[in-house]
Amino acid sequence: WHDDAAAIANLVEAPEIHVQALAYRILGQPTPHAARAARDNLPVLIGTLLRPLHRRTRTLAFAALENAATDEEAARRIVARAREALDLPDVRYPKERLLGLIGRLLARWPGLRAPAERPVLYGAGA
Repeated sequence: WHDDAAAIANLVEAPEIHVQALAYRILGQPTPHAARAARDNLPVLIGTLLRPLHRRTRTLAFAALENAATDEEAARRIVARAREALDLPDVRYPKERLLGLIGRLLARWPGLRAPAERPVLYGAGA
């Protein structure tokens, strides 16, 4: 599955939630093949942040999105869309896990942090 981006895209866009979950499980695996396949399917995966999904399926999609952040540009796109998703009114949206995804990406790519997200150290001056 990892070598066929079109097949993965078909699984992600399938109408059956169980098929979508299978795709997110494949793309969320901690392997180089899965990361490459997730990156290749980033345009399709990034839509999972704003479309209706079951909570468990969305959590699987978060793992696939984290895997897709193989470079700073991909991470920038994911973080921007994830920040938009924070404003969604859906009470079932796993926003705590979304914040975790954003935090892990910002930790890996510090250049994406907004000024308010940069650490500030207070203490006695030298």
